Amino acid sequence: MVFAIAMLLHFIVNDYGLRERHREDYRCTGRWVLAAAVFVGWLLGLAVEIPEAVIAALTAFLAGGIILNVLKEEMPEERREPLQPFAAGAALYTVLLLAL
Repeated sequence: MVFAIAMLLHFIVNDYGLRERHREDYRCTGRWVLAAAVFVGWLLGLAVEIPEAVIAALTAFLAGGIILNVLKEEMPEERREPLQPFAAGAALYTVLLLAL
């Protein structure tokens, strides 16, 4: 549940960023392509048996992409916001996950 909430917040930030940068393309096509990709991935997951090592590698790749995206979206250079709130949130989330 904690992961789902974190991903929900991540997708909200992503949605806002895509809407700001690619207004008409995202509104007309982009959001539907992304929504369809979720369902296609789910159906593919039901139909294909994927080895655990491949799942681990894909999860690590996805986590790295999310971290880079968060750094790009939530800490852009032009805003020059302090690192402390971001670091505190990351530390709190880490402690929460380790406690579970």
